[in-house]
Amino acid sequence: MSMSGTECARCGGAIDPEGRCSVCGITQPIGVGAGPAPGMGLQANGGQGQGQPGQGMGGAELYAMQGGGRREPKQARPAFLFNKLTNDRFALTQSVSKIGRDQTNNISLTADHYISRHHAWVLQMQGGFWVEDLGSTNGTLLNGEILTERRQIFPGDRITFGKTEMIFVLE
Repeated sequence: MSMSGTECARCGGAIDPEGRCSVCGITQPIGVGAGPAPGMGLQANGGQGQGQPGQGMGGAELYAMQGGGRREPKQARPAFLFNKLTNDRFALTQSVSKIGRDQTNNISLTADHYISRHHAWVLQMQGGFWVEDLGSTNGTLLNGEILTERRQIFPGDRITFGKTEMIFVLE
């Protein structure tokens, strides 16, 4: 839990005292929490776009309310991105898997110079997986179509970061 006692409505990360998310970097009003009140259902926006702070979008959907307001991750099926060219498997074990050339990313793809340092991320939320481009120079493709907003991904979907194509797999 962050010092201000809130979580990002977009990705579930800790909010610093100035209202900035430590994971995705968006600024939101201090005191806007992502989670519902105990005993209330989670909201969704029908899977369209990114949602707004306080609307239940983001990594907060990964958590189910437990006693005392404590949040525990839901159990999810193992998922990974598979690179057919190199046979590499990249496990998607966190609520936010960052992808890019920078070594600080969960999935660091340093060999492809068409990939931005912080290119995209895969989010686990609303009981599924979503991909979002982070304003990369060369874009992210989902099944050959350029991403203009966050989109849900399904087993067998092809995601292209720069010139690197990955297949989304659920076990």
